Amino acid sequence: MKCVASFLNQIVKMKLSLVVLFASLSLGLTGCTKTPEWTLFYYPKAISLPTTPLQPDDINGYYDTLEQCQRKAHGLQRLTGSGMSGFETSGAGVYQCGQQCELNDKSVLVCKLLTQ
Repeated sequence: MKCVASFLNQIVKMKLSLVVLFASLSLGLTGCTKTPEWTLFYYPKAISLPTTPLQPDDINGYYDTLEQCQRKAHGLQRLTGSGMSGFETSGAGVYQCGQQCELNDKSVLVCKLLTQ
């Protein structure tokens, strides 16, 4: 009987260890997800920034840093100006990078900061 009790005690300890391990991994994995800080708004046919509110259709990517956002925008401007297939040749386009952009309660896209 002592042997059975010892065996059951080991199983309980193993289950408890597995529960603790699973909980730790679950919490750890959710902590690894990071929302991108910067959103690229690119206007390939424009020569100046639009005065209209930000539009989700103008989003051209999400980036961790302002420098990444700017580099992508400059690459798009080079492609637009080069006349490559799928890009207009009317100009180089303009862009702005928005920091921490989200839809507000009225479904309007707002950013804490907009910069080039």
